[in-house]
Amino acid sequence: MDDVLTNWLLGLIAALLAVLVLATTGPEFLFPLAPVANVLALVTFLAFVILTGAFLVYTASFRDR
Repeated sequence: MDDVLTNWLLGLIAALLAVLVLATTGPEFLFPLAPVANVLALVTFLAFVILTGAFLVYTASFRDR
């Protein structure tokens, strides 16, 4: 499961970097990819928020009462 999650997140980062590279070549290449870039950015942000929340819940479970 770790490999799947790692590969998925690395794929999202690679796609976002590819969009940034295309942005430097000119708007005519980036314009059709703008919706894809927005979706990838949203999914990456939500994955970060979910993983951060899961980590906080996990670390809170070790708290002494």
